[in-house]
Amino acid sequence: MDLKAVFFNAFASRPQPPATRILRPVVSPHEGDPLRELLATRNSTELSLHEIRTKVEGNLWMLTAEAFQYFLPAFLQASLESYASVSVFVSELIGALTEPSRTDVVEALDRVAQIPPGLGLSGDMTELLRKQQLEWFDSGTPLAIFHERVDSLTPAEGAAILAFFVALQEAHGADFPFDELQIAIDRYWSRYRAS
Repeated sequence: MDLKAVFFNAFASRPQPPATRILRPVVSPHEGDPLRELLATRNSTELSLHEIRTKVEGNLWMLTAEAFQYFLPAFLQASLESYASVSVFVSELIGALTEPSRTDVVEALDRVAQIPPGLGLSGDMTELLRKQQLEWFDSGTPLAIFHERVDSLTPAEGAAILAFFVALQEAHGADFPFDELQIAIDRYWSRYRAS
């Protein structure tokens, strides 16, 4: 199966958003202008690996649902075709495509707390992080962002994302020891399996 064609064909009807609708309103100009300027001048087939690594990585949270959906085929393709070059971005993308759960936040913070003293955060910092992360989750924002991005997907788009997860699991599943890929599939994307 030519997954690149699957990704780009599935999302072909998504229009490129204007520059004013690329980033979420909460993103400050100082923080977001470099990413906005880049994405306003690229269509989804023109985005390079270097740009994904240096401009998009770490900043997926900034994208509006429109921009996320428009550039998603490029993100999916780069993640599979150049996994070794963009593995940090792949983890971020998987997070963005996984329906959030409070349990995930607690388990991730528990793993941070188990890092031996001197190698991880201090106990006070760990507790502060726990408080901030749980407040953020409990605000409803992470779940709202996820649903803004996925609730309007077509069956073909959802199936393309499921195909991405299946292919990533086959090729690199061992790199995800906490079953992140299967969790994402089970929690949301399995609904797009052909019956």
